[in-house]
Amino acid sequence: MTFDYFLAYFIILFVATITPGPNSLLAINHGLNHGIGSTIFSGLGNLTGNLLLALVSILGLGAILIASGIVFIIIKWIGIIYLLFVGCKLIFQPVRIETSPGTEDKPLINRRKGRLFLDGFIIAIGNPKGILFFTALFPQFIDIKHATIEAFLIIFSTLGIVAFGCYMLYGVFGVRLNRLFLRKSFRLGFNRITGSIFIGTGLAIALSKK
Repeated sequence: MTFDYFLAYFIILFVATITPGPNSLLAINHGLNHGIGSTIFSGLGNLTGNLLLALVSILGLGAILIASGIVFIIIKWIGIIYLLFVGCKLIFQPVRIETSPGTEDKPLINRRKGRLFLDGFIIAIGNPKGILFFTALFPQFIDIKHATIEAFLIIFSTLGIVAFGCYMLYGVFGVRLNRLFLRKSFRLGFNRITGSIFIGTGLAIALSKK
């Protein structure tokens, strides 16, 4: 891959990733409610989901999933249901009062990390637009039949850095919001707004024809 192609790939990938959507909204919410340390786990889940979608697309399976219809619809509805679930949880779940360091049980912390990872992962793979995007993007920059290992490493490592980096930028923004508005009422209101957007996004995907 020449530098010109790499630069074009990076710009397209960065613009598509940094554009606000369910992933960025989740990152802001996790940063606001859980801090940057815990948001890393949802970022890793989101990264894993994006890399999985990329692998499926670059192997040509993305086109098969889109063409098959049934599998694509299943993926679509998994995403819709989880968006609705996360939205309802944010709206009705009370704001957790922060405890002093060391006062939380380790099993509780581990469960929270696992839940955050799952949130990031399912939000990533449950978005059917991700498969469409990667399936359309990769053939423009790599020929799987003639590509070298170095080319694959460049494609996937760049995707990983951009996806995780953008996610964490939004997470840091959420942390800054929390520090700026040190009120429980603000966090509660923000969660309800975020939850409503998640529900609205899920319903919009459900009602879309594609």
